[in-house]
Amino acid sequence: MRIASNKDSVTRGEVSILAVVETLFAISLVFYLSIHFNTLRWLVVSICVTPLLLLRTEESTRLGIRWFDRWALSVEKIANPDNRGFMRGLCGIVCGIIGVSIIAFAARFCATIIVAVRTPITALLAIPTNWSRVVLATDFLTEPAFVPEHPSERLSTVWGGYSTARRGCALLFFAPVLIPVLSYRWCFKATSIIYAPLVFVAHSTFKEDVDLRAKLELIKRGDLSRIRVWYGVVAIILFLVKLVLMINLEDFANWWNGNPISCFLALYVAPKEIPRWQIAELANSVLAIGSMLFARRALLGYELLHPWPEKPVTRLLGLVSGLRWVIALYTILCTGYITMRAAQNWHWPALGEKWLPW
Repeated sequence: MRIASNKDSVTRGEVSILAVVETLFAISLVFYLSIHFNTLRWLVVSICVTPLLLLRTEESTRLGIRWFDRWALSVEKIANPDNRGFMRGLCGIVCGIIGVSIIAFAARFCATIIVAVRTPITALLAIPTNWSRVVLATDFLTEPAFVPEHPSERLSTVWGGYSTARRGCALLFFAPVLIPVLSYRWCFKATSIIYAPLVFVAHSTFKEDVDLRAKLELIKRGDLSRIRVWYGVVAIILFLVKLVLMINLEDFANWWNGNPISCFLALYVAPKEIPRWQIAELANSVLAIGSMLFARRALLGYELLHPWPEKPVTRLLGLVSGLRWVIALYTILCTGYITMRAAQNWHWPALGEKWLPW
């Protein structure tokens, strides 16, 4: 686990402590705004703008780069550093920055949507990796990429070749472009209150080119695995505390709603009942802890020169992974639904209490 992130660590998906702190701050900020203005629209807006990053795949990245290269040719001509004269050069770089930003966003957005519609399963499987990369591995020390994984120096065209004075003046125009990009990243991090169950399926363990022992080592020692277990432990403790309070305090719901802040959080705590999505979260937490204990016991077999049969172990890990997926998606859909339904002036029907009609 790193203190801060860089371009290489983000690519490898290494967890950054600063990224985790930044995520917690973003969640706290969006809840402060929601409580202060008595509306959940801040969180709802963040939920609605996250698919551009969540659904990104290798194919959509390549398609976005190809479209950007094609559309950016006209911008390069405007921002060409061969233009003479201070004002003419300054106007060129400003137009180049704004043009590149708009084209980059349009290329990424269109490519992501088209590829997600074309290959929905691939886009769905990419969601946990994208979420963990931004939320757990990327902090503000990593500069935002207008076109991720772009191989050429095309993006520097609008900046290179200019004097220090022109660059200084251009920063005044570049900052308003950079701020929305960083704000978008923070919106993504703020939705972790909804997408947090993705931590149970966000891993790089189950790859075809990794043998079973390496998979077990990743489950036991990987940063994501440790975060998953700690998250599970906290979720179990909170669930048990709520259960004990509900049993011992007859008026627990009214006591919880007595404070404005806790009353606002009652949407997710649900002090009057134990909703099924909380039971699902508890089950995923137990599976996370159980997976690590299972990996430790299986690795002990290798150390004692009596390894367990690979086929049953691999099948069990695959079954647990699939079960985590189902539970995580169910939990996300439930918390996302109740959040949008609770947004001010959004009169959505109540979520049914039964899983099945009988």
